[in-house]
Amino acid sequence: MAHRILVIFEKPIMLSFEPADPHLFATALGVADTPLEISVLLRDSAVTYAVSAQAVSARILGQEIAPSGTTPARLVTFMLEHGAVVRVVREDLEERGIPPSELVSGVRVVGRSDTAEIFAENDGVILW
Repeated sequence: MAHRILVIFEKPIMLSFEPADPHLFATALGVADTPLEISVLLRDSAVTYAVSAQAVSARILGQEIAPSGTTPARLVTFMLEHGAVVRVVREDLEERGIPPSELVSGVRVVGRSDTAEIFAENDGVILW
């Protein structure tokens, strides 16, 4: 049985009426309620999940249909508070013009070249 699990997010789920990506939400709950050591790697466009100042809403024809206080940043914060290590890929941040100063406190910035080592230090990988 795997003891250290790496959860990788690459693309945010678009056109969903969930208050946040359901896979991110499930990972956050799993971090809080499992004996496994969970680490999260945000890469590609999923690095936006770690941006601290964000709001989530859904509108159809200008009408708010799913107001929510749950944001990806709040879920990332929750994971960090419950012992997960959360990393983002520096080059993916740079490609999107996101400075590290805009990230949730505690998120670690790593280079693309570091990802092989991150894979190696885990017993299993989940890719969303």
